[in-house]
Amino acid sequence: MTNILSQSRTDHTLVIGLRLCALLVAGIVLLVFLFLLTESLPILTHILISRFITNQSWHPIQALYNITPMLSATVLSTLGALLLATPMGIASALFSRYYAPEFLAIWYRRLIEVLAGIPSVVYGFWGLTTLAPLIGLIHPPGVSLLTAIFILALMILPTIALTVDAAFLGVPTTYYSGAAALGLSRWSTIKIVQPTLKAL
Repeated sequence: MTNILSQSRTDHTLVIGLRLCALLVAGIVLLVFLFLLTESLPILTHILISRFITNQSWHPIQALYNITPMLSATVLSTLGALLLATPMGIASALFSRYYAPEFLAIWYRRLIEVLAGIPSVVYGFWGLTTLAPLIGLIHPPGVSLLTAIFILALMILPTIALTVDAAFLGVPTTYYSGAAALGLSRWSTIKIVQPTLKAL
């Protein structure tokens, strides 16, 4: 009985600690938003919002505030990275879960986990110092939308691969046993069992 009471107190203390941490993170995000708002409010009160689209270029010193190229580059690089990384991430998860030998799959997943843990700043610095010059030799300039797509795709590829791999891991083994008993091939099992599980 005492052990149960101590566990419940420990759980209650842990819940309180987690809630305080969540409130702290929310407070920090709110303070960052308020700081950005207060710092940008003076210029927003003197400049029309339409100028952020109609100005010729982005030169704040010359009172030019065209933000459209930055927004379009962000959207295009995100879409390009998703189109590149999503099929590669799914293929990576399929390989590690269904096709790779067990010893290779273990080390492969560990490598993907290491890549997922690398900070985005490191990816960006590597892309700027290594990838951009290489792309510049093939298709100048090196610092371009193509480089941004490659770097961003490399950043999100491990996350996509691990997410899909976790989804594959959640499939009950009885589904695969039943598919094997029916004589389905490996690819047929992947193609049929996964959609069936989603439908259920």
